[in-house]
Amino acid sequence: MSKKYVVKNGTTIEVSEELYEYLTQSDRKIRYIEKDLKRNRYDINTEEETVTVISSREDSLDRLMDIGRDYPTPSSDLGWSTIERILLQQALEKLNEKEKYLIVQLFYCGRSEQSLANEMGINQSNINRQKSRILAKLHKLLEN
Repeated sequence: MSKKYVVKNGTTIEVSEELYEYLTQSDRKIRYIEKDLKRNRYDINTEEETVTVISSREDSLDRLMDIGRDYPTPSSDLGWSTIERILLQQALEKLNEKEKYLIVQLFYCGRSEQSLANEMGINQSNINRQKSRILAKLHKLLEN
């Protein structure tokens, strides 16, 4: 078994293999979140001489506004009519208790996906998938 070392605050520290693997994975996850998700990727086909841009999974507000998606500032009034509010309330009432709880906590109470995940004992990506599914359901209910 070879010795493993990490550098923290300018000091080299010997660590166990298990801790070294954990730290390596953690550092990689941080780089993924901070950098990889924010970069476009490119698919280059040399045979057809084409380049396809695969957009980053995280988008900037500036780019979204450039393509015509404008979002209200948090301080601005959404200008929802009373009818729209009633329709939304009726759609929310058609959700089951778990779905309703998740939406209320995220959008009305302002809780983060991570805090809900911790409360429910599941991971944040699961909360995100549930949220997306519920929002799609609400969208469909509001279209009818």
